[in-house]
Amino acid sequence: MTERYVQKVEAEPRKGARRDQILGIVLQLMGLGLIPVAIFVTEWMAFGVAVAFVFGIWLTQRFYSSPREYEYAFTGSKLIVSRANILGRGRKMLEIALADVRSFTGFYDMVLSGDFLAAENVNSGDVKAMTFVAGGTEYRLLFSPDVYLTELLSEKLRNKEKSATEAK
Repeated sequence: MTERYVQKVEAEPRKGARRDQILGIVLQLMGLGLIPVAIFVTEWMAFGVAVAFVFGIWLTQRFYSSPREYEYAFTGSKLIVSRANILGRGRKMLEIALADVRSFTGFYDMVLSGDFLAAENVNSGDVKAMTFVAGGTEYRLLFSPDVYLTELLSEKLRNKEKSATEAK
């Protein structure tokens, strides 16, 4: 088996994402068009136009920052999970040392507020849960590795357990 492996998983945008983008653009354009009118009418109209404009920016930003792709990079001793947004800008979410991993199993539970979610659909059968410790706190990563990455991780974790048992 290899010591380096990278898997990319495409993520579908959430259902209301396109609507948020269109509504955000409409609110921004409306806000820009109504600035001259709002200045000469009342302060309340200017405030309303500013609120609509800012809300439009927020909706558009929410659309562009939604995940488009997840990347799982296995380096032999770590698992690095990254997320790329719709604009293609990537950001590292997690870097997990395999020595800190407590368990690696299939996901049959429910998503909790402290979980790191790096999968498109947690209801599918191929989602795995990796429990790990970082900074003295236990976390859980929910992701959907392919068969090869699953085998790589399982083999490394078995070897870690075997060496820990032999050391005792």
